[in-house]
Amino acid sequence: MTQTVEQLYHLPILPDLTADLTADAPVDASDADADAADQWAASASASDDSAPLNLDDLETELQNAEEAAPSSDPVRQYLNEIGRVPLLTVSEEIELARRMESGLAADDELTAGARTLSERERRRLHLIAEDGRLARQQLIEANLRLVVSIAKKQKNRGVNLLDLIQEGNRGLMRAVDKFEYRRGFKFSTYATWWVRQAVNRAVADQARTIRIPVHLNETLTRLGRIRQDLTRQLSREPLDTETAEAMGEEWSADKVEQMRALTLTPLSLDTPVGEDAQATYGEFITDPGETTVDRSDQHLLHAAVTAALAQLTDREALVVRLRFGMIDGAEHTLDQVGRLLSLTRERVRQIESSALRKLRYDAASRHLHDHLNT
Repeated sequence: MTQTVEQLYHLPILPDLTADLTADAPVDASDADADAADQWAASASASDDSAPLNLDDLETELQNAEEAAPSSDPVRQYLNEIGRVPLLTVSEEIELARRMESGLAADDELTAGARTLSERERRRLHLIAEDGRLARQQLIEANLRLVVSIAKKQKNRGVNLLDLIQEGNRGLMRAVDKFEYRRGFKFSTYATWWVRQAVNRAVADQARTIRIPVHLNETLTRLGRIRQDLTRQLSREPLDTETAEAMGEEWSADKVEQMRALTLTPLSLDTPVGEDAQATYGEFITDPGETTVDRSDQHLLHAAVTAALAQLTDREALVVRLRFGMIDGAEHTLDQVGRLLSLTRERVRQIESSALRKLRYDAASRHLHDHLNT
């Protein structure tokens, strides 16, 4: 596994297969995430000394993919490629981690002593740093099938499997950068936490038109699993009250109903309807807002009313506007109009009657009548 400095001169510079995946990835993870990963790895190691995931099924699938005839399926092609990389032993993982550590230290030394180092020393440090990068790439490539095994568990959650694998690879690279071999964790155990976090976040961010937070996404997964178990036990769909009881004390039937509503898939208004698919759902939904035609009609009506009232005196027009609610939307009584204009109730009635007679026979009023009848 270890190359001498002389052998490093002849090592090919391998292409960075993960450069595109890390272009937008954060340079570092939070301390809280690193602590959570350490705790998870410690608990997993305590319960099982082997890898946290059983890769036997995936190994068989990789062998079948390699033996099968060439296919245009990108997933099968990817499985073929990663299947050629052998798995690592614990000692090999530690050796690669040490080489990475030495490479990072050499990079730091090069940066700190850029002007004071001799050419020979600079060349030696460059070789060590390059060896560290090669070790990092080898550790990543040897664990790509771990990512596939985790991503396959989420492949029916609304995100393409290759996209899930790509996000999982980002988590794997984060795990490689944060791995501390001195703590005694097997790398696959430690990396599983980071890969799962990346895959779960991808499902939460990309699976739905309306994003659901990661913690709610995990709750929905648990809710769906419990409802499936209850369906098998009861041989029917469980009631919300039964589901709430199985979920825990803090759950109610209303909360179950609200959570289930989050699982509904939005339907596009452009979805075709009918056997001939000539119409869409959007064509059958009434718009509660005003249409252009409605606004145009309102504008024409306002103009017709204004033209009709222009044939009256100012007092007659004001009385009509007040009586029929054309000012504030409220129809005022004769007494109210009288108080506003300092007139008697009878006088207001006389003014209104005179105004209505004029409007009945005026040409502008006939135009208004025609507009209302169309």
